Amino acid sequence: MNILILDMTHGGDILAEECTYNGHRVSCADIYHLAPEERMLELTDMGVHVPHDAAGTYDLVMMPAHCPDSFLDHVDYSYRITFSQAVKELICDDRFRIEVTGAKGKTSLCYLLAHILSHSGMSIFLHTSRGQGPWVNGEHMIERKMSIAPTSLLRLPGGYYDCMITEVSLGGSGSADIAVITNLTEDYGIANNTKKASEAKAEVLTGGINIVHEDEIGIWKRPTGSFVTYGKNIQIENEPGLGTPLHITFDYDGPRRAVLDGGYLSIQYIRSMDLAIEVCRSMKICADDLVYALGTFKGVPGRGELSFSDNVWHITDRNPGVSAMSIRMTLSCLNEMNALSNAFVIVDPVNKKVCEKLDAEEVLRTAKEFGVTVHFKDGTYPIVAPYGTNVIIAFTKEGYQ
Repeated sequence: MNILILDMTHGGDILAEECTYNGHRVSCADIYHLAPEERMLELTDMGVHVPHDAAGTYDLVMMPAHCPDSFLDHVDYSYRITFSQAVKELICDDRFRIEVTGAKGKTSLCYLLAHILSHSGMSIFLHTSRGQGPWVNGEHMIERKMSIAPTSLLRLPGGYYDCMITEVSLGGSGSADIAVITNLTEDYGIANNTKKASEAKAEVLTGGINIVHEDEIGIWKRPTGSFVTYGKNIQIENEPGLGTPLHITFDYDGPRRAVLDGGYLSIQYIRSMDLAIEVCRSMKICADDLVYALGTFKGVPGRGELSFSDNVWHITDRNPGVSAMSIRMTLSCLNEMNALSNAFVIVDPVNKKVCEKLDAEEVLRTAKEFGVTVHFKDGTYPIVAPYGTNVIIAFTKEGYQ
């Protein structure tokens, strides 16, 4: 079969390798002209044709769900599939797998699940935008940095694990034991606004267990597997405050209580915890293990990280998902704690292999709603908080996506 693969930026090179191994004639076009020369030479040495453009006649086209059809203007083909659909056909992994996609909260949920499931006695491998590696003694031992594009599921390492927890940017394999869509928040346009994000994310849905937010139940088509919703299970019992443990109650085969550690911005994780509880219910995790794990969780490094020095609280949020929406969520949490009266906000719009760019104007409008001023880093001079500041919030948009 003569196959064209579009886009080497979002894992097309992985598909090119797989299809070549399977005896197909493969062309892999670097349509965004971002692939390293070294990688293109590696593919060429494997027998992959790396053309300057996609023009030609092919039996099959594989392309990311968010790739616009304009790249096919000079391409003739019999049929085409998305990268997620290609992964579903190619993946050979019978280990128990949880795939997590959605707009926000993917990494937080993955870390929560790793922490909870390991406390229930399971061995865990974790693949997120922070990197991939096993979960050992309460920590993610990151061994490799790589994309969370759907094709990365074809590069999960071997070895025995009770559970593979994988974060996926858009879509998934459609063959996981549990598929999770954290949220949609906004069904934004992709592929030059010819499709919606929901179309791509829906490709994670599986014949196993599918979990989505109850407010978005009407968006998703029903797959052949079971369909479960989450939301509004957790209740906060005390006044939230910086550095203060948060007391929560929830239902898990009866009323349960947990006390969340005060060393991170735990209120920002409530929605992810609500979802994690539903995943645990589907897996029949012991209630005592769940309650203990929620109380010992410390947050994701760099995500709602909290420290106190020189009479100033420092809140750090470093991840590829930093956006006006995520900044709004953090500021809303801090506003609930009455922690914004003397706050200083710094945004570093760094981009390292991150698809979604930061909308500076929207960030400014969001900050204005909460009565705070945003200071954007540009690398030319250090930013110093004014005297009297008692909270410094630093957002950095960086990582792999």
